[in-house]
Amino acid sequence: MKLLDINPRNIRQTVQALKAGGVVAHPADTCFGLAADLMNPKAVKKVQAIKGRDGKKPMSIMLPAAFQVRLKDYAKLTAFTRGICDKLLPGPVTILLPKGPAIPPWYFPETDLIGIRIPYDPFTQDLLNAFRGPLVTTSANLSGQPLCCSHEEIQKCFKNKKAKPDLIFEGEMDPDCVPSTVILPEKNRVRILRSGPVSAKELEGILGITVIV
Repeated sequence: MKLLDINPRNIRQTVQALKAGGVVAHPADTCFGLAADLMNPKAVKKVQAIKGRDGKKPMSIMLPAAFQVRLKDYAKLTAFTRGICDKLLPGPVTILLPKGPAIPPWYFPETDLIGIRIPYDPFTQDLLNAFRGPLVTTSANLSGQPLCCSHEEIQKCFKNKKAKPDLIFEGEMDPDCVPSTVILPEKNRVRILRSGPVSAKELEGILGITVIV
């Protein structure tokens, strides 16, 4: 695991590693995350191995903010869900939507849904913009274990593990960091599937619709 400070040169190095099938641990707008190339099935399996995760448990993707106009490539949108995306993204929210045509057919074929994230975090956006495409995203921790909120915790978590991230960016967040709020739009309402930084009350205020917990 190579530790990197945040600078343009290291971001370029990380893009090369991602395109070669590597996995990077990075600070974000929620907790530390793991990222890999969505279009590389070996890289996706590597993320699952690092986490010790059930191979059939879906993972979300994250997009550059500039890709918001191209959301229909990655998720099938209605006027209702487009409005939700426009109001909540970028932000610490994962929105579950029907898969769009750009999602590879081998990517968790057991489900028709894809979790979409556009992080509201300058560094993560710099990484996504440099990569120029979607990345798989999941929290950087062992499955079922506490979240990691600093690079020191990442190093400790994976130190003695066979499968581990190739690169780790330096960073530290609130020690009580939490993963994104996961929501599922349903007809004219929204259901929260995982609580996170954005509460039901805040969602109702932003969206002006019923939110179910």
